[in-house]
Amino acid sequence: MTYNVREHSYVVGGLGITGQACVRFLLQQGASVKAFDTRPSASSIMASMPEAMQVSMKGKIETASLSAAFFDNVDTLVLSPGLSPDIEQVKLAKQCGVEVIGDIELFARLNTKPVLGITGSNGKTTVTLLTTHLLNSLGVKAIAAGNVGLPALDTLDSDADVIVLELSSFQLETTSSLSLCAATILNLSDDHLDRHGSFEHYALAKHRIFDNASQAIVWRDGHHVAPQSSSVVQLHYGLGEALQGFGVSGSTEKPQLTFNGKPLCSLSSIHLAGTHNVLNVMASLGLCYALNKSHAIEINVEAAATHIGSFTSAPHRCVEIANNGVRFIDDSKATNVGATIAALEGLAPVTQGKLILIAGGDAKGGDINALSPYLNQFVSHVFAIGKDAPLFSNAFANTIISSNLNDAVKSACKIATNGDVVLLSPACASIDMFNNYMHRGDVFKQAVEEVFAA
Repeated sequence: MTYNVREHSYVVGGLGITGQACVRFLLQQGASVKAFDTRPSASSIMASMPEAMQVSMKGKIETASLSAAFFDNVDTLVLSPGLSPDIEQVKLAKQCGVEVIGDIELFARLNTKPVLGITGSNGKTTVTLLTTHLLNSLGVKAIAAGNVGLPALDTLDSDADVIVLELSSFQLETTSSLSLCAATILNLSDDHLDRHGSFEHYALAKHRIFDNASQAIVWRDGHHVAPQSSSVVQLHYGLGEALQGFGVSGSTEKPQLTFNGKPLCSLSSIHLAGTHNVLNVMASLGLCYALNKSHAIEINVEAAATHIGSFTSAPHRCVEIANNGVRFIDDSKATNVGATIAALEGLAPVTQGKLILIAGGDAKGGDINALSPYLNQFVSHVFAIGKDAPLFSNAFANTIISSNLNDAVKSACKIATNGDVVLLSPACASIDMFNNYMHRGDVFKQAVEEVFAA
């Protein structure tokens, strides 16, 4: 049954990037829409909205507490992913008989294009952008959207052949009918426990990605990443030798990435830092390959592999920013423990000297002690910053607390010698000291440049 936007009346919850995209789309469709945003910054956010939207929404945006009357004649609340489904406004909407969905669910009800879905605690953006890059390089027009930046609703009128969606747990928990050609959960580790309450609830939100997926691309050595349903076709990948799916040849001198036991490309052609990024490449190739069976889009995996080397990683994701004999790597996007573990495991095998870690910030309820065995195995020193810096002292004896990121960089440089790696991989959110993880990465790069200039 076709979903007709004009037959419904909407409230949009939250007026950030996603919320404004929802309002803009609904207005364009001629739907009845109003909104709420009760943050202290709501007035300034409204003032920054496009003038046409301000005119259309005049008198339709509530910035104070809501009453039941606000939901009169409303049947759908489109909730921004930054807002928890447990907030009072959502509870009130449900009491009034209003259906609560997110922008991805609204997209799903209207979309007719093939979609690939990517989630996980770490690596989502890299895999989303790499998959998009590979498809476009093969002549298949693909658009990356969702949590990666472009709102999914903005792709509905595009001429894309395929939509590649990065999906967060926040987006997935309000999604129920998203049909995917293929889906993957790259990995799962403690993250956003302050929102979800427990790892189990977090994992349940992530696993919604498989509910209407035709195929699953599964890391064979991963935990909690395979679909529960046996009806979903699975394609596996991993770092060991494999006769089925993706693997790595046993040669230690010139290891090859393989598919169904046959060489695809040399691992040396993968320019992304760390073995965890080899897994990301495999996941991307698997998602591309999945289009062969689910849609009339022919993907040659061998041809796709030739375009891996031309991919440029997104900033702040295990990217080398300087090298004077000591490699400086910006992994500021590592906002949880699992991401830092992945970076350490990925970089340690290719590090000739010491691995020096700069970490810390807001742990968001994550268990920093879970890092302890990896720090003891791979790291010589930790320079910890931010609100939860003391947690690193508990997890690793050789931790030095620094007052800020600049001091941490200076201290790390004093002990770093040729062949060492200085890695910013915080295992924490940035909100206690920086505007966001991008700002944190930029400050790291600037601090490194200042040391070089001294």
